[in-house]
Amino acid sequence: MTKSLAEQARLLFVAMVAVIFASVCSAIATDPVQARKDIKAMGMEYTGQDFAKAAGNGDMTAVQLFLDAGMDVNSGGGAAIGLAAGRGKTEMVKFLLSKGAKPTSDALQYARTRGHKDIEKILIDAGAKE
Repeated sequence: MTKSLAEQARLLFVAMVAVIFASVCSAIATDPVQARKDIKAMGMEYTGQDFAKAAGNGDMTAVQLFLDAGMDVNSGGGAAIGLAAGRGKTEMVKFLLSKGAKPTSDALQYARTRGHKDIEKILIDAGAKE
């Protein structure tokens, strides 16, 4: 199936934003020990639950710190992408996918039932199944 020029341009733009964001975030903290200290300084614990909450809140800085500290992007069965999808955090969903998050059926359902059509499409394009 051939993608339209507009769709190709949109995908290129998303990829460029992800690269720029990753470059900026890499300057924050790439040392796991320092990243955990920074997470604690932000009033959070290094847990899958706090990671998912940060993703659901759209907190890119905190999510990057969790990843820098060694958090598995799919911890908690994909709770982070599910919360982000359900709360309409489009950029967070894109970011988590770029970091290897699995496009789960739960995340797809959360986006769909809450009317986040853009996230629904992103997840389907990334391979989410019903």
